[in-house]
Amino acid sequence: MINPVKSKYTMGLKVNRRVSLYTVLSTPSFAGHHEEKLIKLFQVNSGIIEMDKGYLTAMRDVGTIIKVPVAMYIIDHPRGLVLYDTGTNVAIADGNCASYWGEGLCAAFHGRQTRDEVIDRWLEKFGYSVSDVKYVVTSHMHLDHGGNTEMFPDAVHVVQKAEMQAAWWPEKFQRAAFVLADYDDARDFDYLQLEGDFDLFGDGTMVVLDTKGHTQGHQSLMVKLKNTGTLLLAGDAVYTPENENGVTPGITWSTNESMKSIDRLKMIRDREQGEIWYSHGRAQFDSHKHDSAYD
Repeated sequence: MINPVKSKYTMGLKVNRRVSLYTVLSTPSFAGHHEEKLIKLFQVNSGIIEMDKGYLTAMRDVGTIIKVPVAMYIIDHPRGLVLYDTGTNVAIADGNCASYWGEGLCAAFHGRQTRDEVIDRWLEKFGYSVSDVKYVVTSHMHLDHGGNTEMFPDAVHVVQKAEMQAAWWPEKFQRAAFVLADYDDARDFDYLQLEGDFDLFGDGTMVVLDTKGHTQGHQSLMVKLKNTGTLLLAGDAVYTPENENGVTPGITWSTNESMKSIDRLKMIRDREQGEIWYSHGRAQFDSHKHDSAYD
């Protein structure tokens, strides 16, 4: 039995008499009268990139040309629709790479996507629109991950502060992978500038993780799904299973920070009994579903 009530407020309920256990448990918040809305996650792709495998695995398989997916994620949380990365810019769709990226970048990365593989079309496919997006979490601002930033002027853009600084004024050795035209008109957007980890909704279900190394402000995203479990969306912190198993990434701002971030993601993976999902791992991507949601 619950003790007699001495205050007029107990557990948020205004009372004038003894409250029974039955009364408390039979209220909607305790009795489960409201159906729980599950978080839904869609993994989609922004076409493919064809490139030297050595860009992903330093000093291993250099000269081997591979085709890899460019993963993006649409995440429907009860408190708002979230994107993790926006892929390559719509302007390169349907064979227009050279006219936007230029001959040099297209020769190095061979970005290919159809118009239907651009993020706005994926949103439409699953019943959403660009205006529905509340948060855009960008792993980093490279041309294949932050390419469609300007497509979401009404969203809050969640980016590490160090990444914003690198994107607008990159080191000379880094600047080739940043295409300023992807975001030069987005300077006045609403940015949540982070300096480390951040729990996006305050409920532990979507946590931005500081995984610097690939770039100064790279970030990954941990998503906890009821039925699927914990997913660590690595972005370019972990390109492939070889990187997860200890092979140094090829393109990286800091090898030391990259390896520390890989170790961090692996420790979180083991603690949460989850999975690391790569940005450019072909075999893993092909094994996943892309026409329906994970929940």
